[in-house]
Amino acid sequence: MTELLYRRNALLETMSAGRRKIVRLLLSHESTPTTNATLVVAAESRAIPIERVPRAEIRQWAGDSAHQDALLEVHPYPYVGIAEMHARAAGLREAPLLLMLDLLQSPGNFGRLLRTAEAVGVHGALIQKRRAGGVTPAVVAASMGASEHLLIARVTNLARAIEQLRSDDVWVAGLDPGAGSHPISQSDLNRPLALVVGNEGKGLRRLVRKRCDFLINIPMHGRVQSLNAAVAGSLALYAARNARDPITAAPTIDDSAHPC
Repeated sequence: MTELLYRRNALLETMSAGRRKIVRLLLSHESTPTTNATLVVAAESRAIPIERVPRAEIRQWAGDSAHQDALLEVHPYPYVGIAEMHARAAGLREAPLLLMLDLLQSPGNFGRLLRTAEAVGVHGALIQKRRAGGVTPAVVAASMGASEHLLIARVTNLARAIEQLRSDDVWVAGLDPGAGSHPISQSDLNRPLALVVGNEGKGLRRLVRKRCDFLINIPMHGRVQSLNAAVAGSLALYAARNARDPITAAPTIDDSAHPC
């Protein structure tokens, strides 16, 4: 069974990653030669068949999606196991840095978190098979194709996966504002680490929360008391990357000669 990906950047990244079997690139008759020129070049360089069809057909297949006059027919996402994530970290001579999603529901949040995860060099992401969405075309589009470069595992039970990671000497940190949680700035993230982000409405499930080695939170200094799951998870991922690879401080600006 195949599926149709949409949005130009997502299609380019999918072809660039080369992890999926690609059936064909579909372009609308109505698009101008320059509109999807980069897609054509990418497809031709990889010997991917290109078909021209009426825009109405693309609209029919893509539904309400922002198809941008192009679709990529591909085979399902190639999920992997946890072992492949450890192998990627070992190949880079880095301690594992993983992302776990506890029944995240929104494809937008899922995709945006995957984009951040790829940007900070996460070695893999874990999601649960049941009661959670997989890497759908909507997720690929929201991640702008970053999902195609990531290693993602679908596990039967997230709590048991946490136990496996702990046995692999990976520390598991749950992003949770409740009791027993510590500000992220006071937590040691410079270690083999898996960050768990919970559901948009309910947060971490009780058993998942209990399995975590420690809990972290992002302090709120304004009037709002919480952040969107994708935003909070992204901040935590950058904090974890910065803990092991500190950002070089910007040079001090000499304002002694400022005219004011």
